[in-house]
Amino acid sequence: MRLNNQKFFASFFQKRSPFFRDAVWLTRDRVQAYARVLIAVSFLFFAVSIDWRRSALPVAYDFAAFWTAANLALRGHAVLAYGDAARQAVAALFGPGYYPPFFYTPVALLFWLPFAFLQVGAAAALWVGGTAAAYALTLRAMLGGRFVLPLLAFPSVLICALYGQNGLLSAALFGGIALTLDRAPLAAGVLIGGLAYKPQLGVLVPLALVCAGRWRTFAAASVSVVSLSAIAALVFGPKIWSAFLANLPLAQAWNANGVPGFDRFVSPYAAARLLGAPAAAGWLAQAAFAVPACLAVVWTARHRPGAAAETAMLAVATSFCVPFLGEYDLCILAVPGTWIAAEALGRGWLPYERITLAALTLSPLAIKAAALHAIPVAPAAMTLLAWMVVRRIQVTGHSFR
Repeated sequence: MRLNNQKFFASFFQKRSPFFRDAVWLTRDRVQAYARVLIAVSFLFFAVSIDWRRSALPVAYDFAAFWTAANLALRGHAVLAYGDAARQAVAALFGPGYYPPFFYTPVALLFWLPFAFLQVGAAAALWVGGTAAAYALTLRAMLGGRFVLPLLAFPSVLICALYGQNGLLSAALFGGIALTLDRAPLAAGVLIGGLAYKPQLGVLVPLALVCAGRWRTFAAASVSVVSLSAIAALVFGPKIWSAFLANLPLAQAWNANGVPGFDRFVSPYAAARLLGAPAAAGWLAQAAFAVPACLAVVWTARHRPGAAAETAMLAVATSFCVPFLGEYDLCILAVPGTWIAAEALGRGWLPYERITLAALTLSPLAIKAAALHAIPVAPAAMTLLAWMVVRRIQVTGHSFR
């Protein structure tokens, strides 16, 4: 009986192995159709989940902090963005409650300053729509102008839009780096400089550029960061940087203690804390993932597989090295996903690659649902994506220069 059962299950999985291994049923038309359904469901969720009774801003609450900080700067009080004045301004929009301080760099204030000329609702719509367009167009270019609907259906796009956050801008910058690093190294350096608005996302960039010997890009990035920092000091006054630096200990404590909830972070540190581990164990978990990620960046950069491959590895490795990576920041992982898809469409799909990529595309939904029940699965999903990037780089190794 046991032997018959073993034969049955062996036969069952053998017959269905191509269903998962090759997944040829995931045709372009079906992917497009699934993406339309997912986008429709996302819009429905969007419509029913937000509080339309809010008169100022029914959605994109995080953007309110960006807008009020920029509004203070527009009125000549940029230093007040880093303090209680900014939180009081947000409270004036939403009513009583606890609102986090403004933690972003003065360079970020430069980015958000133009939006302060608009009413907060219009500014939020323009911000979300503009960054979503930049994200879609950049990643579409990585795909060689192919279909864009699956990129917009990626659930992290909806999460980022609901928060009014900046993950779509970060993904657009990483995508732009992938497009320009080989063909226009100086332009790539300028785009890398743009990451100064959220410098933790650029923590591995110097390592990658130095190991790859991309000195022109390194120089352009350095000049870009210094220039943006100087412009911020000129526009907002020299005290703006001291106000930002004075605010950093509060930012560290606010994030490390999980004030917004560890379920809203997707890092190894947050995963350990979500499971009830102390902070020391969280930092050990973070290091356990970050060290191999750094080594993977060095390995990739030394082999020089090309701009898109190097940026794909850089994006996925960065996700392991930022201890307070928000769930909306998962948008940057659309860049390595897009690169894998572009390579597969040009060179052919690897075994199980198509079905795995499809599952990872939907993973933000599982990550969010599991986190709400104190089950962290984000590091596992990111590890799987990292393995896919390494595997694809090894397969296309003949393109190494």
